[in-house]
Amino acid sequence: MQLNASTRSLVGKRSRRLHGQGKLAAVVYGHSAEATPLVLDRLEFQKVFVKSGRTHLVDLVVDGDRSEKVLVREIQTHPRRLGPIHVDFYRVSLEEVDLTPLEEIESELRVSDLNVPKAVTVLADPDELVVKIVHKRELKVEEEIPAAEAVVPAEGEAAAEGEAPAAEEAAETEE
Repeated sequence: MQLNASTRSLVGKRSRRLHGQGKLAAVVYGHSAEATPLVLDRLEFQKVFVKSGRTHLVDLVVDGDRSEKVLVREIQTHPRRLGPIHVDFYRVSLEEVDLTPLEEIESELRVSDLNVPKAVTVLADPDELVVKIVHKRELKVEEEIPAAEAVVPAEGEAAAEGEAPAAEEAAETEE
């Protein structure tokens, strides 16, 4: 998923003007870098967010030249208007993520499998699941029978070709 952004000069309350132009104020921060105010196209963000959500990495292209891997951290919405008014992105350093032990489907990584520095105390349960590789889920939609084909003839009407009349069916079940 790719999302285009440009650096923003309007900051503070002046960034409200962007909403009327179909734009969205945002900021990207994290990993020892300065927080950078951004401006996004509101509709483009909403399309990307529907597909990526808060759990998938997004390629944030700033000013058309540099690309960063980010996660959507927070979305602020207006209490009366629909849609977002501000988005926070968190930079992700891919160098710190080591998922090499997860080579097969159903592989998992638990808290006890993490390598943490000696100065860090893990408060979570060692058996708690951190990540698991699963099959991609797909939504299967069954074909619906068109309404014209699904209509059962009313009592007294002639049955469709190949169907037994309702009165004959009732007589057969009584015997």
